Amino acid sequence: MTAPRHERAAFWQQAAAVRDEWHGYGTACGPTGQAVAEQALTEVYRRLGRPRPEFVWVRSPHEAQPLVRHLPTLQDLYTWVTDPPLGERPPLASDLAASLARLRGTMDDRIAPPLFDPKPPKRDKGQPWPNQTAEAALAYGVPFVDIVRRHVREALYTSLAGGFYLPGKRLLGAPGPVCWYGQQEAHWIAYYEVWRRLGLANYGSAVDAELDGWQALARSAGWFWPDEGRCVVSARPVAGTTFADGWSITPATTG
Repeated sequence: MTAPRHERAAFWQQAAAVRDEWHGYGTACGPTGQAVAEQALTEVYRRLGRPRPEFVWVRSPHEAQPLVRHLPTLQDLYTWVTDPPLGERPPLASDLAASLARLRGTMDDRIAPPLFDPKPPKRDKGQPWPNQTAEAALAYGVPFVDIVRRHVREALYTSLAGGFYLPGKRLLGAPGPVCWYGQQEAHWIAYYEVWRRLGLANYGSAVDAELDGWQALARSAGWFWPDEGRCVVSARPVAGTTFADGWSITPATTG
């Protein structure tokens, strides 16, 4: 194995450790860090030009539903983008979605192929890389950014979305109000943290601070529903996918 291949393998081991760390946060159970979560959410509101909201904590996403039914659905947010009502301010969820998209876009722009990457193998235009293990992809010469995307972000998304919040949303009924998933936002948080922690991307102090805030939130809370003046936040499960009020996302309901 050449020196660059050794280097790629060593960086991948570090990336895998970050992935596993954030999988742990994404599936963590037990007490939530209310003070930490509220401070992180207050900072989110500040970035959106809003004052600190009232925080309402609930035991589960199910318990939150009577408090959040008036909030916009995903289709409502699409309408605000495609045909915004004249003279009306967008809902806070729309502003937050746009802010988060800008954050991710900024970080994406600062991720570049690392110097240790070899020249990638040829492939037909538009064709994806073979579906391989990370180790096989490293040996094949798949670009490191594609390996991290597939084996960190997509792997965590499959686990956390497929095993937790997508079946949870189905249980609560569609379409449902827009929310964010707290600890289960770990799939994208881990992806960007890999590049930062490995020293392969420099996001800048302002972006670092914003990413730090999302990390603090993911470590300390479950789902949350932001609204003008009030933010409803769910505690994490007490065990597995079962919450303190007895509501549960069980294997029988995840299909």
